[in-house]
Amino acid sequence: MEFITLEKQTEETAAYLKRRESFSESGLKVVVSPYRISPLGAHIDHQGGPVLGMTVGARTVLAFIPAGDKRVRLYSMNYPGVSEFDIDGIKSPGRDDWGRYAMGAAKALGEHRSIRTGFTGILSGTLPSAGLGSSASSGLACLKALACANELVLGPEEYIELERRIENDYLRLSNGIADQSSIVYGRKDSLLYIDTVTGHTAAYPRPKNREDFKILIVYSGIPRALASSGFNTRVEECRKAAGLLGIMGGLRSAKTLSYIPETVFREKSSRLPEELRRRAEHFFTESGRVTMGVAAWQRGDINAFGRLMNESCESSFVNFGVGRPELESLHEIISSTSGVYGSGLNGRGYGGSVTAFVTREFTEDSAAGILERYKERHPETGMNAAAYFAESDDGIRLI
Repeated sequence: MEFITLEKQTEETAAYLKRRESFSESGLKVVVSPYRISPLGAHIDHQGGPVLGMTVGARTVLAFIPAGDKRVRLYSMNYPGVSEFDIDGIKSPGRDDWGRYAMGAAKALGEHRSIRTGFTGILSGTLPSAGLGSSASSGLACLKALACANELVLGPEEYIELERRIENDYLRLSNGIADQSSIVYGRKDSLLYIDTVTGHTAAYPRPKNREDFKILIVYSGIPRALASSGFNTRVEECRKAAGLLGIMGGLRSAKTLSYIPETVFREKSSRLPEELRRRAEHFFTESGRVTMGVAAWQRGDINAFGRLMNESCESSFVNFGVGRPELESLHEIISSTSGVYGSGLNGRGYGGSVTAFVTREFTEDSAAGILERYKERHPETGMNAAAYFAESDDGIRLI
C-alpha cells in the first residue's frame, strides 16, 4: 500500500472546504507540510544531540482562505467539529483539542510579529498520530498559512523557532527541534543531518553507488500522544544526568547532555544512579551512531546503515527506557524479516510506527506477512495496524 498522492489529497481537501464555506476559487491557497522519518538520532534532540531526518510522501495539507477579520476557523478531515478562535484571545487548550497547534501557531506568531488577519481552512493529515511528526507538520502548516494571510515573509530559522515555542512554551512538551528542522529543510532523495545545538543542517543526496532500498512504514495501531506518555519524564531524567555529570566533571552549568564531554561520562558514569546512567549511555552511543550513519550513507552502505538503525532501536528500549510490548514485537518481527536492512522507532516509542529500509525487491506480500505476524501476537492493536511504502519528499511549501 502507498500513501494517498498529493494531487488527490489536495483535491479532496479543497472539495471538503467548498462544501462548508463559500469563497472565490482564486482566493484558495494550499500549504503542503510533509511528515518525517528519523532513521538515527532517536530521543536525543532535546539534549542537543545530532539527528538524521528525511521528509516523506505522507503529509498535512492545509487549504485556506485569508479572513477579513481576526478569526481562525478550522475544519479537519481527521477529527470532528470546528476549531474557532480569535487571534487576540487565545486560551490554554485542552489536551484532546485537535485545534491546539493552530492556537499555538497564532500565539507564537502573534508574539513574534504583528498579525491582524486569520483564515478559514481545513487540515487533512495522511496518517496522524503515527509518530511521523504530524504534530510539527500541522503546527508549521498553520504558521505558514498565518504568515501568508498577513503577507509576512519568514525565514526557515524563524519557522523552526516558532514551532519550538508552540511545543515547548504553549503545549508544555519537551521536544527538541528535530521534527520541524526536517520538515522545513527536507529535500527529496536526501538524508538531512541536523545539529540541534546550532541549528545547522546538511543534506546528503542518496549516493549513486548505493545499494538501492525502499522505505517501509508500519503503523502499530497505537496512536502516540507525547503529553500523556512518559516522554517528558525521560527528558527530565536526561537533564538530571547532565547536571550530576556536570558537577562531577567541574561543569556546573551543564543543562543538557550535549554540555558533557564523552570522556567525562565514561570516567564518571559508574557514580550515576542506574536509570540516569542508561539515559546518558543512550545519548552518547546514539550520537555516535549518527556520525557512523552519515559515513555509511555517503559510501552507499545501506547494510551498515540498517544495522545502526537496529542498534538505535534496541538502545531506545533498553537504555532510554521507552517502548511497550507491541512496539518491541513489531520491531523484532520487521528486523527478522528477509529483505529488511534495519528498522527504527517513530513516535518516541510510546506508540506510533516503525520505519524500515528494505530492498527494492521487498513486496507487498512481505509487508502483509509482517502485519499477520504482528496481529497474531497483538490482535487488539493489530486490527488497526497498516503498512505503507513511502517515497522521500521535499519540505514544507505553499502551492
